[in-house]
Amino acid sequence: MNTEAALSSALAGTVIVESGDERGEFAGVLLASFGAEVIKLEGQSGANSRRFGPFMSPQPDPEQSLFFSRYNLGKKSVSLDVSHPAARGVLERLAATADVIIDAGEAANVEQRLALYRALQATHPRLIVCTITPFGLSGPYRDLKMTDLTHLAMGGVMASCGYDPRPDGVYDTPPIAPEMLQAYHIACEHAVIAITAALNFRELTGEGDCIDVSIHEAVSTCTEVAIPSYIYNELVVQRQTGRHAGVGRSLPWLRRTKDGRYVKAFMFWSGREVRVIGEMLDEIGVAHDLKSDAYRALAKESPAEAQRHFSAAIDTFVASLTAEEVFHRAQAKGLLWASVRYPEENIADPHFQARGTFQTMPQPALGRELAYPVSVATDGKNNVTAFRRGAPRLGEHTTEVLSQAGYSEAELKTLAAQGVV
Repeated sequence: MNTEAALSSALAGTVIVESGDERGEFAGVLLASFGAEVIKLEGQSGANSRRFGPFMSPQPDPEQSLFFSRYNLGKKSVSLDVSHPAARGVLERLAATADVIIDAGEAANVEQRLALYRALQATHPRLIVCTITPFGLSGPYRDLKMTDLTHLAMGGVMASCGYDPRPDGVYDTPPIAPEMLQAYHIACEHAVIAITAALNFRELTGEGDCIDVSIHEAVSTCTEVAIPSYIYNELVVQRQTGRHAGVGRSLPWLRRTKDGRYVKAFMFWSGREVRVIGEMLDEIGVAHDLKSDAYRALAKESPAEAQRHFSAAIDTFVASLTAEEVFHRAQAKGLLWASVRYPEENIADPHFQARGTFQTMPQPALGRELAYPVSVATDGKNNVTAFRRGAPRLGEHTTEVLSQAGYSEAELKTLAAQGVV
């Protein structure tokens, strides 16, 4: 990202201090993507996420974690042990120049530091504090032990995700979870929205805030139609393969292509779509009866049977072409279809390349450059979300950050001798 684009970023000049564990790292990386300076307090042994795989090296190495490098792009690393008694003075100096403190982890651990944060707010009233914990800082579940997967289960998301039942309506496969860390991502997005709102409120009032984010509550708001269907209609949604859960079973949207891939063929089952599918079958020379009087009569007499017949015609069309051919032909006709891609295929996508969605950045700790997803927005000239650096080495910015906070070289040596940094 060039300097001019960095200076125009939404949160340029905003300083975020991030503490705690991996549950809050996505919030920090989102804020960094908008230009904030994010200072990550890791402790001398490093963040938990440095020990999460996959690794670039044959053996686990805290400086070679690809997981850590993704969730800590653009941040600065300070090896400060926040649990050390002498860390209070360091945090006080950091808070004097910080706008936001994020602390994530189990409620009991975060609450031990919350008293200090509130004391810091007393002397720095513009400071915003955001905690991210499994169930929030209060309530009967506050101290339950949870992971990303158990949050997805207890929050209701997992019950709506999975495969179709058998023809008799009985489910013989269990619920499944979305891809990893969805619960933490959801909570961190809620946290970022709350933080940016608090920053805006502070501009109007001069007052900081204390934000208590519950991962469980954030997840429970993301069950799509499940809760309103149950509350208002007393109906339970059903899991369905590759499509939205619903109170009634719908026809499949995933269809197998000539090259063994899949296409997501979303349908409204309208008359226009029947005409368009008929046209596409004609174009590739496949016989069909979608324009016949017999099909029109079937559509009147038995709409469900007509839909099944129409669905079979779509299967025939899709099976005659490759996934990319189906995608482009369908989109040219205005159909809401897409090929099912492997994640790595997105890097070469011409649309993403044109918009600068991926950015290649040097990773000195990994000894090479890596491409990262960095931008979802542009002003037409520059990406408005991007990073100025890759993920940091452990303690890489300790001297720089603490010197800016007013520590002399002698004081830094004393902190190191005490085991604080």
